[in-house]
Amino acid sequence: MQKTGQRQCGDMGGRLGRLLLAGAALWLGACGAEHDPVKRVMEFDPPAAGMGTQYRMVTSLQAGQEIERCQFFVAPPEGLSINRDEVRYTPGSHHVLLYLTSYDKIPTMDRRGRAHNTQGVIDCPSGAGADWNIKQVIAGAQSAEGGSMIAFPPDVAIKVPGNAVLLMNTHYLNASPSVLDVDARINLYTIPPSAVKQEGGMMFYYNPIISVPARSKGSARLRCELMQDITLVNMQSHMHRRGVGYQADHLDAGLRKLETLYTNKEWEQVPVLSFDNGNGKKLSKGTFLDYRCDYDNPEDRTVVQGQSTTDEMCMLIGSYYPRHDETGFCMESTFVGTGTNECFQAYSCGLLAATSGKFENLFGCITESCPSVAKELTQALRCTVQRGNGMCDSACKSPADPGCADCVQKACEPAVTACRATKCS
Repeated sequence: MQKTGQRQCGDMGGRLGRLLLAGAALWLGACGAEHDPVKRVMEFDPPAAGMGTQYRMVTSLQAGQEIERCQFFVAPPEGLSINRDEVRYTPGSHHVLLYLTSYDKIPTMDRRGRAHNTQGVIDCPSGAGADWNIKQVIAGAQSAEGGSMIAFPPDVAIKVPGNAVLLMNTHYLNASPSVLDVDARINLYTIPPSAVKQEGGMMFYYNPIISVPARSKGSARLRCELMQDITLVNMQSHMHRRGVGYQADHLDAGLRKLETLYTNKEWEQVPVLSFDNGNGKKLSKGTFLDYRCDYDNPEDRTVVQGQSTTDEMCMLIGSYYPRHDETGFCMESTFVGTGTNECFQAYSCGLLAATSGKFENLFGCITESCPSVAKELTQALRCTVQRGNGMCDSACKSPADPGCADCVQKACEPAVTACRATKCS
């Protein structure tokens, strides 16, 4: 396993890594000046002229504040062909990301119709995608010590059009008693457009089905079908502080495990695995990536998915080529439970939760189902929640529409019947 962003202080660094979000002073006191993370950021220069560009966000957090912040940038007129990235940020952040957006100029109105002064750093407390139209991740890291998401072979690059609008996003927590000044920098190292033989992309798989009961252990599992042949260059996990284990497997078309691709027990300073020294691993169309996050919840409340450190996440992140929209965001996803409930039992539980608006309960209904009913349960619930997979949108303009329930029931009858017939094995 080839790792970036490894700990710099042995066992002591590993223990203090878990306290990274509690303030920079702990890190500096344990590791000494030679591993000063603030100094590493201050000395992180942009790429040489003609070799790339740097995007930088500087802001301050009040004592005890946790916030996601964003800043818009405009790509150069000639565009960018990003072959690799490198990231540095001062302690206190859980991630730094750079997105390509769908805007043709920096917006001043978010998706909810609210006006913003977007000429500098702005708050985006629900995450960048909640308020702004983002297309794909193009760079980032979740290791302050220089981890990265992109490292393609010499003739592969992520393509960014000229004058494209980019959005940089950071997630910071200041648990110290004083103001914390933070600095995040992303270097994009580029190659000439003529050198690009294949376009690269980022996998950004997000599992929203997380429910870990109070004082209990739990898991979240997602399976993604590959809709084309790809070469997987690297991979990393993403969890919050209750994450105690992670595994990503490659399955064949019959859902039999071919191999385990990645394992990790850390939720911060996450190791990045590079396949075949950066040349990548070939994965075939019709096979699956199946990943699982394991949690230990010490709190007196159920923890579900969300952006805050009080919530949890379960993600698979990786770079690959050639780029394909469905591959980048796991368009063919299946939610896999780790419990014992039959398909129709889980479906009935989930339907009751969804119709009553208790989506946190819906998550638990799915995670408590047995793995062998995952496909049928996902299809039945998805059809119902999405109003017959969109076929009943006109009949369901409001929940009170009299024909809505009948339309959804008819449209989803095949999926629900299949779920009813599927048993745990």
